[in-house]
Amino acid sequence: MIKSKQLAKALYELSEEKLDNLDAKFFDFIEKRKLQAQLPSILYHFEKIAELDREKKGIQIEVAHSVKDDTIKQIKTFLKAEKLPEVIKMKKELIGGFRAKWGGNIYDSSISTGLKKLKEQIIN
Repeated sequence: MIKSKQLAKALYELSEEKLDNLDAKFFDFIEKRKLQAQLPSILYHFEKIAELDREKKGIQIEVAHSVKDDTIKQIKTFLKAEKLPEVIKMKKELIGGFRAKWGGNIYDSSISTGLKKLKEQIIN
């Protein structure tokens, strides 16, 4: 049996080649092999693969709430990543500030991390 993760990876790789009627061909393949029950799992893995690919090619910025485009531009300028595409994620647990992941580094300027550091200093 073909695993949904394998199907998602194959679909993602084929989608980057921009083949004609790929969606119709893919669904025909799924139907012929009676794999319709795997579609939700395939979609889940496809989204994860696409997200990881975007993160490799750009900068991931996590914020606690929605922010203006100008704020994103300022964060990217601060990190010298102006020309990179960004992926914005909402993470309420940050409370405020931001966390950016780029080039294998994490830049954490969130209030939650600041509070954790302050707590450690007070306790120790």
